[in-house]
Amino acid sequence: MLSNNFLLEINWTCLWPLLLLAGLIPFILGAILGCILCGSRGKQQLEEVIRERDRYHSQFTDMEKNFMSLKYDHEQLSKDNNALHSSLQKAEADMAVLQAKAEIASRSAGAASMGAAATGGRASKGIGAYFTNDNLQIVEGIGPKVEKLLHEKGIKTWNDLRLKSAEELRGLLAAASLQMMNPDTWPHQARLAAEGKWDELVEYQKFLDTGREKAGDFENPSKVETLAMKLMGFRSNNPEDLKIVEGIGPKIEELLKNAGIKTWADLAAASLERIQAVLDGAGDRYRLADPQTWPKQASLAAEGKWAELKEYQNFLDGGKDPG
Repeated sequence: MLSNNFLLEINWTCLWPLLLLAGLIPFILGAILGCILCGSRGKQQLEEVIRERDRYHSQFTDMEKNFMSLKYDHEQLSKDNNALHSSLQKAEADMAVLQAKAEIASRSAGAASMGAAATGGRASKGIGAYFTNDNLQIVEGIGPKVEKLLHEKGIKTWNDLRLKSAEELRGLLAAASLQMMNPDTWPHQARLAAEGKWDELVEYQKFLDTGREKAGDFENPSKVETLAMKLMGFRSNNPEDLKIVEGIGPKIEELLKNAGIKTWADLAAASLERIQAVLDGAGDRYRLADPQTWPKQASLAAEGKWAELKEYQNFLDGGKDPG
């Protein structure tokens, strides 16, 4: 009996660590499984965070690309807007020029009729066709202020002015505190204009000095020539401005001047062979330039025949004879 109890006691004594271990195994396995699960969950969370980061980075990259695209579009639109604004301003300026030319053309018809009456039925041609008889500023010595004064005093046309004496005009000027003006030649200039004697008026004005009879230099254009040139659309009365010739631009002007053709007179005297040689020597880009009419245009400019030059250029097509 003792032996059996002893054996039983011995067995339980040996087995309790095993039983304790058996009881701890589930906890150990649970802990291990928990760690595994936690590690797996952490890894999944980390992967999710990485995926979110990549997604946001992709979104940011797309937004940055869209921003740059919008910025480029904005810059292009701004450039287009500036170009359109510039085109609009140019169109408005061209419209103003066309309106002025239309008005000049309309008034020129009246001026031609008046010139015909003054010359016994012969229509007035040349630069006189660009003025109306109320334009007193064609008279050397008369500017906008004096013209306004004369109009206010009833002197509205060239014929009105030609009928006034220098003494009467001097009294009007003195009353307006303009006594420094010298009107001695004004009636004579007005008479030449009223009678359509434009060539005589041009020569007479070249003889004057600010409206006074005093030998001038006879080289610079007369006042009536200068005014007519502006109305005809000519940019300059400088003999070295070769661009006044239809068909000559800045580049060709530079080529000609480098070749010694510096003035209207030089160009008028130059042979077509010489001019063509200058163009040929500059390369293929100038092969379409046609200098056939350039000497004639330059000759008219050098001789001060602005009305003839304008009429000739109106006949030309880009500086070329359409015939």
